[in-house]
Amino acid sequence: RIQILFELLSSDMMNYQFFNEPEKCVHNGIQGHCYLNSNVKQLGDTTCIVQKEIDKSKVAVICGGGSGHEPAHGGFVGKGMLTGAVAGNVFASPSTALILQLIRNVTGDKGCLIIIKNYTGDRLNFGMAAEKAKREGFQVEVVVAADDTTLLDTDTVAGPRGLCGVLFLQKIAGSLSEEGASLDEVFRTCEAASKCIGTAGVAISPCQPPGKEPSFTLPPDTMEFGVGIHGEPGVLKCKSVSCKTTVDKLWSYLSDKRGLGVQSGDDIAVLINNLGGTSELEMSIVVKEVVKYVSEHDFHLKFLSSGSLVTSLGMHGISISVLRLDKDDRYLKFLQAPTDAVGWQGGRNVTMDIRVPAIPNPPKTYPRSATKSDLLVEMLRAVCNDLEAASNELDELDRLVGDGDCGTTFRNTVMRLSPLIPTLNYDSVRNVMEQLADFVEEIMGGSSGALYTIGLTAAANNLPDDCSPVTIATITKSLSEALQAISRYGKAKEGDCTMLDALYPVLRVLQLNQEADMKTLIGLIDVAVNAGVQKTGSLKPRAGRASYIGGDKGHLDPGAVAVEVWVRAISRVLYNKHL
Repeated sequence: RIQILFELLSSDMMNYQFFNEPEKCVHNGIQGHCYLNSNVKQLGDTTCIVQKEIDKSKVAVICGGGSGHEPAHGGFVGKGMLTGAVAGNVFASPSTALILQLIRNVTGDKGCLIIIKNYTGDRLNFGMAAEKAKREGFQVEVVVAADDTTLLDTDTVAGPRGLCGVLFLQKIAGSLSEEGASLDEVFRTCEAASKCIGTAGVAISPCQPPGKEPSFTLPPDTMEFGVGIHGEPGVLKCKSVSCKTTVDKLWSYLSDKRGLGVQSGDDIAVLINNLGGTSELEMSIVVKEVVKYVSEHDFHLKFLSSGSLVTSLGMHGISISVLRLDKDDRYLKFLQAPTDAVGWQGGRNVTMDIRVPAIPNPPKTYPRSATKSDLLVEMLRAVCNDLEAASNELDELDRLVGDGDCGTTFRNTVMRLSPLIPTLNYDSVRNVMEQLADFVEEIMGGSSGALYTIGLTAAANNLPDDCSPVTIATITKSLSEALQAISRYGKAKEGDCTMLDALYPVLRVLQLNQEADMKTLIGLIDVAVNAGVQKTGSLKPRAGRASYIGGDKGHLDPGAVAVEVWVRAISRVLYNKHL
């Protein structure tokens, strides 16, 4: 343990990335990729990946560039796509010698097509390798992917950058090669296709190369459009906007007639690319907004794929690449042709009909009561208002011991409940509790929703179902049954640093003070619930999410604090009534 601790403290790099030594990360990554994928092999001890069985009777198709864009490009080596791929150091072009070595190993009599992304280093090193290969007698052609449509206002001779759209070219070339096409046909088809591709990207956080600082900085609540895949800055910084607005803005770059100029009515293929650090949930929402956009703007979406394709290490961002299919009716066939390249996720036939009929749950009906309990209404409103007001504090407490959403969960729940308060049936307290249990079950979600539903249901089961008065004894029994049910199903007990540590002291006050007047009882309850909450600061979490992450003593349990909030809200209303 001491040795492990020493290694962690002596290496800053180990604090934030899963690497061994930064200078060996490319070799290590290639070896891991080949262990996992039996259809490819590492070429000797190089940083090249090739098909397991190379058919030199077909045109070889190769690509490459700096590492850090995985699965590009090694993940796209396979029959029907790339014959081989060459990787340089992170964000650095591979050497001419290494590229030439790959050409020699994969190229037969039908020649080799080199596909490169439009970056100066790649153009120079791949171009030099191509010329040397020609001098050695190999037939070689080069196609450049320059699909970035966000740099149209930039005055540069370098031209647009090569981004995720390069995958369209790789798939078209690989499919043609599998068909036995000549080098000339593969080259001319890809050269034409390169003019039908556009890509636009956006990021909300930078990438971080191995052992180095983040490539750029963005202020909080800021996004940058037009970022490159090597940490290059973009063309527009703005305040973060919704996913829908983000997709709309990306599409404006793709529709610009100075670039791709894709327009309504076009047949298109779309790649939605995760730049490395975007969650699957976010990606699904992006897909939904892209499909909605193309549908509303009358595009004919023939091919759609989404995933981590050409990444930028762990950059939190996305890009959208579009291929205009109307320029060559073979493009779609090439994209849909089979390949065993593991990085290519294929395309989906998009349908707008995504639902099947659902058998609805039987409606829960509560007849409107003839009279409304002003006291219960006031209690519920006070509980909702106080929980909403405390939501930020609860989130902050939860960030110390859990996932930071306790307050948000309560706020979302009470904001949905508040407008429904006047519509509830108030014929009996039991009726109200049953309705609250049904509402919490449907809306609240998570462990909190389940525990509160169990507690409310158990409490309601021990209340009279008529208009008879609710006594302190009835409330005591009802609360006791609720806490036992929560403990039985939630596996927690008093002392485990949960909401129960705030509720059991209240139960004991009720059990010991059955004859007390209301003002005295309220005062005792307020003191007891606060004491229970404060005690959680000295307890080690033994249940809930905090117990999984090894929560330490010293932090109040947010669930217990939430209990104090709503208990005090009820107490305040009752106290004011009995002044």
